[in-house]
Amino acid sequence: MTILIVNADADYYRQRLARSCPDADIRAAASPEAAWAYLDEARALVAFASALSPAMIARARRLEWLQALSSGVDQVLAWCEDRPEVAITSTRGVQGPAVAEMAFMHMLALSRDLPRLVDNQRRAVWARYPQPLLHGKTVVIVGTGLIATELAARCTAFGMRVHGVSGTPRPLAGFERVHDRRDLPQAAALADFLVVLTPLSDQTHHLVDARVLSAIKPGAILVNLARGGVCDEAAVLRALREGRLGGAGLDVFETEPLPVGHPLWAQERVFVTPHLGGESDCYADQVLPILEANLAAFLQGRPQDLRNRVR
Repeated sequence: MTILIVNADADYYRQRLARSCPDADIRAAASPEAAWAYLDEARALVAFASALSPAMIARARRLEWLQALSSGVDQVLAWCEDRPEVAITSTRGVQGPAVAEMAFMHMLALSRDLPRLVDNQRRAVWARYPQPLLHGKTVVIVGTGLIATELAARCTAFGMRVHGVSGTPRPLAGFERVHDRRDLPQAAALADFLVVLTPLSDQTHHLVDARVLSAIKPGAILVNLARGGVCDEAAVLRALREGRLGGAGLDVFETEPLPVGHPLWAQERVFVTPHLGGESDCYADQVLPILEANLAAFLQGRPQDLRNRVR
């Protein structure tokens, strides 16, 4: 039973998984190109969606289980839509600290105008200006899953007021209030920072649209760490150009990589990061417990015990 890992760190994963499952036939492919030699025999795939393609999924005719190395699985779900026999699992939950810290980087960089400070340093310009605080500000987090909970705790530690927005609103620890997704414009009107963490789905595509951005508190900062499709980029650009948004911290985009010449690259008060939200210097070790548990369940014929199963 061939298990194929497609990742730059594939050999590290293979060595670690071989300790807990020594009889497993684990193949390591450091690149998508190297993976093609094993796809015909692969019964399981471990990879980020960015390392896969519809053609690779189609080639893996014996595939029974796909372990995404990310929390988001919208792309692989779409590619496997006509492959109901393929179980799909994620690494939901392990990205909480990394994404929460990335949210703070965006909020601080935009509120304190980090690009201006960096430019002044390059030019040896000693220019002082007021420094806005996060303390006392209101953050509205769109999505109330595990990552949002991590962020909410950190925002509270900074002295911020924390509101959530959910498709299934309910009282949650760490949130002053959780609003119904249908009331997003009203919640956005409270936000000094609107942080988007909800998964992409038919229900959340362009959830943050012109209607929401017209209702947002003037000068508020938008941070999108979910998926590019959750925000209407054209509406975001208009809100920035019209001065309704005080800034936008964007880690994800409707087209990735963000194309050269795209207006978001040059738009003032935009802080672009290249989909780094869940990245960390210890990511492989964070996800290994999930991989070990799921590989054991798969090899032992216990699909009902797969952790983070989304299908």
